[in-house]
Amino acid sequence: MMILLMGLGVVPVPELVATAEAAKDRARVGLVLGGGGARGIAHVGVLKTLEEMHVPIDCVAGTSMGSIIGGLYASGMTPEQMEEKLSQIDWPEVFKDGPPRADLPFRKKQEQRVLIDATVGLNAEGVTLPKGLLEGQNLLLLLEELSLPAASVHDFDQLRIPYRAVATDLATGEPVVLGSGELAKAMRASMSIPSALAPVQLDGKILVDGGVSNNLPIDVVRKLCRPDVVIAVDVGAPLAPADELNSFLSVTNQLTTILTVRNVIEQVKTLGKKDILITPDLQDVSSIDFDRSPDAVRFGYIAAQGKRSDLSRLSISPEGYQVYLATLPLAPGSDQPVIDFIRINNGSRLSDQVIEQQLQIKPGDRLDPQKLNRNLNEIYGMGDFQRVNYTLAKEHGQTGLVVETVPKDIGTDTLQFGLFLGANLKGDAEFDVSAAYTMSELNDLGGQWRNFIQLGSNIALLSDFYQPLDADQQYFINPYLRYEQYNLDLFNGVYGESSSFRVYRNEVGFNVGRNLERWGRLSLGLRYAHGRNDLRLGQPSDYEGRFDDGGYSLRWEADTLDNISFPNSGYAGNLIFRDSLTTLGADQNVRTLSLNYAHAYTWGKYSIIPRLHLAGRLSGDMGIQDLFLLGGFLNLSGYQPGQLSGEYAALGEVIYMYRLDSASSAFTIPIYAGGSLEVGGVWNEYRDIDFDSLIPAGSLFLGVDTPLGPFYFAGGYAQGGNASLYMLLGKLF
Repeated sequence: MMILLMGLGVVPVPELVATAEAAKDRARVGLVLGGGGARGIAHVGVLKTLEEMHVPIDCVAGTSMGSIIGGLYASGMTPEQMEEKLSQIDWPEVFKDGPPRADLPFRKKQEQRVLIDATVGLNAEGVTLPKGLLEGQNLLLLLEELSLPAASVHDFDQLRIPYRAVATDLATGEPVVLGSGELAKAMRASMSIPSALAPVQLDGKILVDGGVSNNLPIDVVRKLCRPDVVIAVDVGAPLAPADELNSFLSVTNQLTTILTVRNVIEQVKTLGKKDILITPDLQDVSSIDFDRSPDAVRFGYIAAQGKRSDLSRLSISPEGYQVYLATLPLAPGSDQPVIDFIRINNGSRLSDQVIEQQLQIKPGDRLDPQKLNRNLNEIYGMGDFQRVNYTLAKEHGQTGLVVETVPKDIGTDTLQFGLFLGANLKGDAEFDVSAAYTMSELNDLGGQWRNFIQLGSNIALLSDFYQPLDADQQYFINPYLRYEQYNLDLFNGVYGESSSFRVYRNEVGFNVGRNLERWGRLSLGLRYAHGRNDLRLGQPSDYEGRFDDGGYSLRWEADTLDNISFPNSGYAGNLIFRDSLTTLGADQNVRTLSLNYAHAYTWGKYSIIPRLHLAGRLSGDMGIQDLFLLGGFLNLSGYQPGQLSGEYAALGEVIYMYRLDSASSAFTIPIYAGGSLEVGGVWNEYRDIDFDSLIPAGSLFLGVDTPLGPFYFAGGYAQGGNASLYMLLGKLF
């Protein structure tokens, strides 16, 4: 045999032969990584120690965050690469659904100015509620990006290290062991935090977080590779002491923790004398402190280092470790593949062409996962889908991009709500509640019919039909009907001191326009309206009675603000030209032009928002129902809403905000303190406009971006001793 090998030019090296034989004699090691939310990032520190000590791993099983770290490690990602990736992740964005607000369709941005984001479904069986606060769209896309090199591996035994993820069957409460399919979906299913993240449907089962049934799956790893030694890492949160159970949230969290702790205890009881249990001391790192990943990694490393004496029994020589690595399947390449074909698996009523036209990748392009994730999120932001994700397929030697769009669980007919509350110390109060019933996907281009009602101080009824005209969703038509009632309080001397009117207005209109990608819109509108002004308070006035209006408008709108309530970046503005014509039914010919613009700038926790509003009459005489109004919070803040009115208006201001809580933490409700410096005025004649007539004003406020909308507690002051205190809940920007 030796002669034959020498003849073939292959001579065995004695040292390598000895090392290989030693590697065969080593103990088989199974690694178990438990769940714990952000605490599970400590697993990366444990893996760093295992690699430093040359401890070979033969199989790995994980639950929740442990399934993610374990899945990435099994697919070939090193602990150092994980640590680098974790430090780059924007965790607040990961635990949101859909794209940044700037990437939403423009109609969605308009909707946010009135309605709360929460949506419920309506169908023949009644109301359908979402299955979680979040769908987990961004989390799934992140997992797909991180596991992209292994995207074509659907048998988890064929990964670099055999791997299993553990989830829970919501229908039975039993653990479900995932050993095949899409790696990203398996990890996402294992981390479906009940109530927070929507369950994942796989193979006919509804799956939630594996921590509910098996948070430390020691039994799973024993079946997977029959290890001689099990290394189990428990990062679950301990039970809170009695003196800390003083709120509804603390009690609810304690009940969830009890379930987890009990199944962990049962699993730990199965460990033998040779097995190793590592329990990192994570101190004050909670399950939602994802921004503290460096601390979690460090604590995991320290805990593993504390077990060096036990781990040393499993350590092999550097040469033996290299042989072990060489026996593993090759790690998938990190180079991004060229996409040969694209396939759409579309479960919605929209045509495949609509989805294809939104994709910015074409056959022949090299895959850029970050660019693709943003693109898929933009499709998700259209509002028609429960989930939009992708996988790679290998067919006939070609690499294909398979995009999957899953329709909403709650259906295409939805109900949303809006709310505005306002009060001040001068006895003025306003309360408006609204609801919108929307029927979507009325045709394959995405036609949408919305019916909106608002009740309270201001009454509004609106029905509009929005119809895209092409698959690109660029051109649209938008006919509508509107009825509204609102109070108009006039304090301008020209119209009589302290006159108050109730305005009734009916309007029918038709808009046609073009969406400018997602940042803006150009539109032309035709309208006809009639109504009346009823005097509520004050002396009889010539401005009472009926009015008619008819004409057209040209409108340019832009909106890239990252947040409608407390913007930190982006801009919003509009330029509106309105022409009322007697030939189209108006009482008289009137032309007006208005400009609004705001831009947000942020440095760390500090934000500055310059804002400008200009409006005026170009020709004709305006009725009181069309006057430009100022007054109210951030609109010459010392005055009451509508206290200043005229045919010309101007307002310039700078708003300052400071974020009081951490901007890098996930699952937080932003809190701001701020103020404004304002100057402006209203005039009825153009010749009256001068610097001496401008009114300086300002405000101080505390703001909270609640799930029901922004809440403000504010005080304002304007020249002349005008002061107001405000408590507001509702959209302002």
